This record gives sequence, C-alpha cells and structure tokens, in this order.
Amino acid sequence: MKKVILLIIVTIASVQLSRANFPIGYGRWMLIPGYNYYNAKGYWDSKGAYSAYPNGSFSSHYFGLSGGYGLTRRWNFVFQLPFVVQFDNNTQGTATVPKSYLAAGLGDATVGLSYFFTDFDALNHVALTGSLIIPLYANQGKPYPNIGYQSVGGEAKLAFSGSATGGFRNPYYDMEFGVRQYFNNEGPTQLFATITGGVPLDDYYKLSGTLSGVNSFSTAVNTSSTTQVFYNYNKSFDYVRAAFNIGRVINENTSIWGGLYADVFGTSVGRGSGVSLSAVFKF
Repeated sequence: MKKVILLIIVTIASVQLSRANFPIGYGRWMLIPGYNYYNAKGYWDSKGAYSAYPNGSFSSHYFGLSGGYGLTRRWNFVFQLPFVVQFDNNTQGTATVPKSYLAAGLGDATVGLSYFFTDFDALNHVALTGSLIIPLYANQGKPYPNIGYQSVGGEAKLAFSGSATGGFRNPYYDMEFGVRQYFNNEGPTQLFATITGGVPLDDYYKLSGTLSGVNSFSTAVNTSSTTQVFYNYNKSFDYVRAAFNIGRVINENTSIWGGLYADVFGTSVGRGSGVSLSAVFKF
C-alpha cells in the first residue's frame, strides 16, 4: 500500500484577532466566540510531496470561546474552551464501501496568565503567557478520528504587539513565538510562531494578514500505511499557514471578523483550507 504520513489531529486555524496580545485593562473582560471550518483533500508526505487522498477528504468544525480578564494593569487571566467535530470522509479510499466516521466533543481547554513586562510607549507591549492544556475528552479509537492528543500539557509564549501613529491609517502588528509540550512519554514538543499585520481602512473596517507555522517533533515513530496512520497519532510534522481577515468595528467594545486561510507548505501533514468567523466583546 502506498506509504502515507499525515496528521490525525489537524490543527484548527486560530485566527489572530486584532488586539489579541494587548492588555485587557484592570477589571475588564474580553470574550471571543469563534467558528472555524477546515477541509483537507490531500496531504504532504515526509518529504513535502503532495498527494490527494485516494477517495475522500478530512473535515473539521471548531466552535470556541476564548478570552481573558484583566487582573491588574499588567496581569491578565486567559482561557480557551473548544468544541470540535471531526469527519473522516473515507480518506482510506475504499471506493466500493465509502464510509464517514465522526468524532465530536470538547477539545483541549487552556487556562493561563499573561504578564506585560513593560510598555515601550502607550501603544506597544511585550507579554509572556504561560498556560496549562487540559484535555476534556476521551478518544474513541479506531475507526473514529481523534479529537486531540488526550494529554495534559503546557505552553509558554512571548508576544510583541502594538500600533504605529505614522504610515497609512496607523497600522498595527501582533507577533508571538512559543513552545508547547504535552506531558507524556512521546510528547510531542511543538514550536510555533504567528505574525500578524493589519491596517484600518476607515473608522469601521480593518484588514489583516497572518502567517503562522508549527514544528512538531516526538520520539514516536510515524506509521506508514493509510489503514493505520489516520487513527494513530502523528506527532512529528510541520506546516506553514496563511490567513486573510477583515473586521468590522461596531463600537469601541465590539467587533466582528471573517477570514479565509490555507496551508501553504508542510511535511507529514494534511493540506487544507477553511473559513473563520469570530466576534470580540469587551466589557
């Protein structure tokens, strides 16, 4: 059988929202409900060569609530609570007996703290965030897709964010670099980076572009057949993803966002694209 190495846990695009790594403000809440749809009809192998699935596709729906609370001017409490629906739409290519398997449930919740070291000025910030990853599910096992790695983990990231007073309508930026570790014998360990740049078009609309990447590595050996790999954990992979978003400001405390994203490069991972919708509420 043709050797295939692909990712069982398709990482759902987490669209970088404007102001995501900015201080929330003492005593204030920020809530971000969101939805992402992802679909992959093929994969990159371990050498980066692309192949279509023999007779199927993989799709995922992500519903999430994330946000934070300003404990002080420098400390934010942050969290994320996802609900995930995964579909294996006959990726193994059984043309004579096509089957679709579904797994749905709460995903990996995260809770953590962000500390803002200093303000370069009133518009630019540096923050360090530490979070605990808590799985809220139990995978069903073969033949159903997995929801996640089903392992407690931790994450640390350093973020730089701000806006400029010059240039075209005060552009803004949001960059983060971090590491994620799952606490089991095989990990994985994941390095990630996200770079976002945006610009207000007028008083109501904003455009942003995001480039993100993940490098995941583990002592686990990737399986090499389509009948095995999809239902086991592929913990060693990497990919680069690009996203384009447009936002509409309702008022100073509310905005809505929509976007498109696509995987542009990867190894040992599915190649797909999707759409995202979200809203930001501050109070």
